[in-house]
Amino acid sequence: MHNDSVTVSRWQHWREINRQLWRMGLIGVVTLTLMRILLWQLNAPSSLDFSGEGLLQAFWMGLRFDAKIMAVLLGPWLVVATALLPLPRVFLASWRRLWLVWAIAIMVLVNLLSLINHFFFTFYQGPINSLIFGLFEDDTQAVLQTVWSDYPLIPLVIVLVGMTGMQVALMRRGHRRTRRRLGWRWATLLVVVSWVALIGLGRGTLGTFPLRQMHMAVSSNAFVNDLVPSGPQALYLAWKERQVNQIGDDPQSGLARYGFDSPMAAAEVLGWSQADTPQAVLDHMTETTPERSAATDKPPHVVFSLMESWGRHPLDFDDAEDNDLLGHLRPWMQEKADYFPHALSAENGTHPTLEGLLLDTPISPLTQSRYGYRQYSTSTVLPYERAGYRTVFLTSGSAQWRNLDDALKRQGFDEVLGESAIRERFPEAKGSTWGLFDEWMFRYGEELLKEAEANDEKLMLVMLSITNHPPYKIPEDYDPAPLDVSRLGDDLAVSPEFGTSILETYQYANDSMGRFLDRLDADGLMDHTLFAATGDHNTRSLMQYPDAHDLFDQFGVPILMWVPPDYRKGDTAQKDDWISHRDIFPTLWAHSLSDAQVPWMGRDLYTSQASPMALTFNHQDGGQGVMVSEAGAVTSLTDPTYYHWSDDELASTTSPSRDLEDQAQRARARMALEDWRIRREALQADMP
Repeated sequence: MHNDSVTVSRWQHWREINRQLWRMGLIGVVTLTLMRILLWQLNAPSSLDFSGEGLLQAFWMGLRFDAKIMAVLLGPWLVVATALLPLPRVFLASWRRLWLVWAIAIMVLVNLLSLINHFFFTFYQGPINSLIFGLFEDDTQAVLQTVWSDYPLIPLVIVLVGMTGMQVALMRRGHRRTRRRLGWRWATLLVVVSWVALIGLGRGTLGTFPLRQMHMAVSSNAFVNDLVPSGPQALYLAWKERQVNQIGDDPQSGLARYGFDSPMAAAEVLGWSQADTPQAVLDHMTETTPERSAATDKPPHVVFSLMESWGRHPLDFDDAEDNDLLGHLRPWMQEKADYFPHALSAENGTHPTLEGLLLDTPISPLTQSRYGYRQYSTSTVLPYERAGYRTVFLTSGSAQWRNLDDALKRQGFDEVLGESAIRERFPEAKGSTWGLFDEWMFRYGEELLKEAEANDEKLMLVMLSITNHPPYKIPEDYDPAPLDVSRLGDDLAVSPEFGTSILETYQYANDSMGRFLDRLDADGLMDHTLFAATGDHNTRSLMQYPDAHDLFDQFGVPILMWVPPDYRKGDTAQKDDWISHRDIFPTLWAHSLSDAQVPWMGRDLYTSQASPMALTFNHQDGGQGVMVSEAGAVTSLTDPTYYHWSDDELASTTSPSRDLEDQAQRARARMALEDWRIRREALQADMP
């Protein structure tokens, strides 16, 4: 009888902790929701125009994130309480007494961050971001003095104490010293239900994918999206953003890593004889496009499409009759446009590649860090913005994935549009886990081009597809062309069923892009529209590349270019050259912008070049930088590993040719200077 009494007493402690924990969680969610309503009422711009559905989505998604935050903050307390059940009663009794302290601390934190987020939003027109850490990076005393003079701190402290006191009182209300005893079955069920509910709320879902930042994009309206994260959630995202990339405080640290003691030393390797000061080096890192009368008389539209997982290697197994991987893109790849088969991706992931293409940065992630709040001279979009183009980024996924919405607008994009904007235009649009199917992105892109034509605008459009990505699903109404996964033979790294699903999305994405080009051609747009497309990285899962020497297959991506005849002036595509992502925008600039200043980056693919090479920011053999050319290849430019060609395959060598060594040295100098340029701007170093 004595043992039963002790068991009941321990169980009573656990039940009371469980009751108060769930009550406090509910109070926290209600508090954060009320703060979101207050934020909406006090900060909504007068010109705000959005659908009621978008606002409801913001509050619903915000509610889910609020529950997630409270579950993460409070849940561990119940986990420990459950673990203490088998121990003597004194342990659980002590844990219950400490619970009140923890609950007060949590609510002070939640309330404080909610208030800070409110004033931060008022000042910065957005929720807490990594700029908040400037309190410790700037003149902290000056910042605190500004806060003291500009904000009602004492009344806010009173409000904070009052809010917390009321919340704790509500949490403890209804406490009963005695409760009806539960049998072991009901007790076990209560524990299991509480744990499952906490886990589900902590993940935001009981499904496969947890609730994450990309789900915060519920509307094409930035203010509505900014309502979703609460103060605690916004601070968490800001901390993640800050931790993603720390680059030190020395702009020349990258130069030293590549073996140069100054930018002038790297410039000397490239033959810049007059670059005898840092400013002179920077002057060399700005170029001017050739004069083109066609671009002046009728500025063309410019469209660039970055295709998810569009690797080059699967095209080795393409067959129009039995294994059609191109669909409606086939005529463009084989006849109409220019396909460059010897191309390498800038990086080996979607976001790093996107940054490499749009910012020419070997440092990534950059826009997700605190350095993302600067505008970089290397932005490939800025030349178009300066030339009066309307610049748009469009993706069939979330516009807030990896903070794209905010980050890209700082780099020259007028608009960043995603799944929500496409759904508003096409309510019937369908999608899968990561967003809408690619056909809807291309349809929206077509609409943007037609609008630009009607308004006599010049459009620069960048698109990012998402369908060719796990879990590899295609629309129910899409009828795939014949596919035969057995064509891949021993190169297939997955089951035939899984391989077929990958080939289906690969084909679907290509077919969608081909149909897009066909429609533009039929509408007469292609005679004054430049188009480029490439993949962000190789095709995942389908094939494996365990050997370091598989550089071409591991990093190979298609590059497709269309430059209308009027804008080529007879220039010939250098299709046999080794090239990389870093050559795409220099080519577009050269044929769409006349006599315009652009960043030093790659080369025009319609102009011959001596000793061409594909240079990327990829990591291989333990270091950064991959270069491939007719002379061979080199990886890990800070500590080079060399490869030579042997029967059309790369094989490692310890005796590289003189040509390969010379190219490696130039590649190392280029990487060093690009690192110095972007690092210098990221750190806002003083101009020399």
